[in-house]
Amino acid sequence: MISKIVIRNVGVLRAFDTPNAPKLDQLTLFYGRNGRGKSTLTTVLRAARDGEPTSVLARQSLGNGGAAPKVVLTSTAGNIVFDNGKWNNKSAPIEVFDTAFITDNVYAGEVIDLAHDRGLFSVIIGTDGVALAKHLERFNAIAKDCAGALKSAEAALSDDVPIDLNREEFLGLSSSAQYDDRLDAAERALKAVQNADKIALLKPLEVISVSALPAHLDAVLASTVTDIDASARKRLLDHFKRFALDKRGEAWITYGVDHVHDDACPFCGRAEVDSQGMVTLYGQIFGEVYKAHLATITTTTSDLEDAIGEDARTKLAAKIATNAETLSKWADYVSLGQDLPDVSNVGGLIAEAHRNIRAVLDRKRSSPLDVIVDADEVSAATEALADTAEILTRYNEAVAAINATTGKALSTTTINEAAAVLARDNVKKRMARHDPGVQKRVDAYYRAKRRDQRAKDTRTKIQTRLKQANKDAAEHYHQKVNHYLGRFGASFSISEITNSMQGNAGQADYGLLIKGEKIARGRGRQVDANPTFRNTLSAGDKTTLALAFFLAKLDHDATLGCKTLVIDDPLSSHDSHRRRETVNAIKDLCRRCLQVIVLSHDEFLLRDVQQRCVGVPSAAFQIEFSGGDEWSAASAVDLDQICRAQHAKLVDEITAFVDARQGDPDHVVHNVRRVLETHYRRSYSAYFARDRNLGQIVKDIAAAGSAHPCHRDLSRIDNCNDFTCDRHHGDDAIVVVKQAVDPDDLRTIARDALELIGARKPFI
Repeated sequence: MISKIVIRNVGVLRAFDTPNAPKLDQLTLFYGRNGRGKSTLTTVLRAARDGEPTSVLARQSLGNGGAAPKVVLTSTAGNIVFDNGKWNNKSAPIEVFDTAFITDNVYAGEVIDLAHDRGLFSVIIGTDGVALAKHLERFNAIAKDCAGALKSAEAALSDDVPIDLNREEFLGLSSSAQYDDRLDAAERALKAVQNADKIALLKPLEVISVSALPAHLDAVLASTVTDIDASARKRLLDHFKRFALDKRGEAWITYGVDHVHDDACPFCGRAEVDSQGMVTLYGQIFGEVYKAHLATITTTTSDLEDAIGEDARTKLAAKIATNAETLSKWADYVSLGQDLPDVSNVGGLIAEAHRNIRAVLDRKRSSPLDVIVDADEVSAATEALADTAEILTRYNEAVAAINATTGKALSTTTINEAAAVLARDNVKKRMARHDPGVQKRVDAYYRAKRRDQRAKDTRTKIQTRLKQANKDAAEHYHQKVNHYLGRFGASFSISEITNSMQGNAGQADYGLLIKGEKIARGRGRQVDANPTFRNTLSAGDKTTLALAFFLAKLDHDATLGCKTLVIDDPLSSHDSHRRRETVNAIKDLCRRCLQVIVLSHDEFLLRDVQQRCVGVPSAAFQIEFSGGDEWSAASAVDLDQICRAQHAKLVDEITAFVDARQGDPDHVVHNVRRVLETHYRRSYSAYFARDRNLGQIVKDIAAAGSAHPCHRDLSRIDNCNDFTCDRHHGDDAIVVVKQAVDPDDLRTIARDALELIGARKPFI
């Protein structure tokens, strides 16, 4: 509780001190006319609440030599001090209702803006909610910083991540031996793009035909001439033996027979060798059939040479060499995935087969008539060629696979060198995933990601709690504000309140309900033709709405019992009903708050508050200019005396007349009338206009009947009016002169008047 206020050099409060006795009490009332510093005092108390120095510094006293503001609020919980441009505390347990509350949180001017929505949001969610909102604001900043750090970490990794992988896929990569092969393939692909013109000239590898023996070899070796006379053959063999011609003699003779001319012997040169001699014998043996048989052997020998002879083997070796050279060139551009099998022994195998078969054919040629079957040379040659076929089959399979690979490479070769470079770099980046430099950036990314997630999770938790607090508070305010609007007799209510966290700062919105129609508050300047807060709420309505929100705020405050409540001029444009309900609300707050401070220029309101709060320790002060320099000072005051100051003498004169017959009856009778008029005008301002005289007041009460709060006193008021009215007015110029006032009758009327205004207890 604040017991004393000392203010130096703030506005008109240059040297402001509340008295040491009485001290500020549980209910403290400040009366002062306009311009005496009530709003300045309220501003200082609000600044103390927020620990905010700007508003105090902005109100530094002018014309005081630039002296710095200083404030001391003596409190049971510890002094609250403003000195050297700052408060000694960050906040104080004070709540303030004044025009600033209305302006900042509800509506006062021509336009509702975002500041109103945010101010009202702070009111609605309360102290704990504001703390949550500030906590959220802090974590929004932290989350923003963490998001920025994460973004920087992501940017640092951007050059490390292959273009064909997302970040998470890249981070999950493990080391692999396949990357070397993939890099080699990528390098080849790039080289292929760079040498596309050369690749276009490369040809597929050539399939090597498998060598084979002449198809009719076995038949030729087993063939002979079956129609030669057996005796002729015997004579021929004998002839060969005689001259030791061996088997070669047959070929020699065959050649000689072909050169017989005019029966002259090509062997001895004699004529007429045709007469049943050896020449005739030769002719019989080496005839056309024989010659055809011998030609078949010769042809087979020629086929053998074509198939596996030296020229054939030379061509085969040349093809194999060409394939090897072409393969080497392809390997520069294409990852072939395999090599050609070793065929270095193919030539030897074929040569071996050639030697064996040639030997057999030479033997057959020497003795064409001999039948050769199952020769060892043929078996060896067949086996050698079978081995050759097996080797070349594998070779040709490899050729086909390589040709397929090169063909596919040609059809899918990237025509864009940049794309090939990118593909190669992608492989390099995969290979570099676990390099120390990259791993350092990866670790930094994971740290930033964890911090970012923690900040987001915390922010989400706070948002969830704040959202629930918003929901609970909105329901509370919707019910309570409408409750107080009903108590104040407002002709409108509010719709459900909606809270949001747009832009990371809380905002509140609601609408008016007037005669069943919803009027939106509308942010910004609204079209005049549309119903808005500006053109549907009177000044009194705005104050009433703000007060309803303020009271609802206090109802929602669990720490209200520890706070000082400051209310500055709560009755702006209020009628008597709202005035009475405001007084009742203040009375209720006195019971619930640690301290209530009310400031007003209406001394009667303050007096009503003091009288209504019977049993609550109170102190009243008046703020008034002191001296001729118009600097305000505070002094203790009796509100009853202030409120009675205009007619106190009249009441005293009437009392003196009743008790001691002091005073002039003609003067007292006028005072009776004036005191009654003053009392009823002030005490029942909602029922009597300020210029109503006593006769009109009587008529008003009679017209209202029993519903009028003064109806029970009607007869006594009427008696007072009847007795005093003739003395109040001038004489009738035609009828009779008024009689003098009867002192005894006047004492009775005066006593009734004192009882009616509460200045004397009723006579029993």
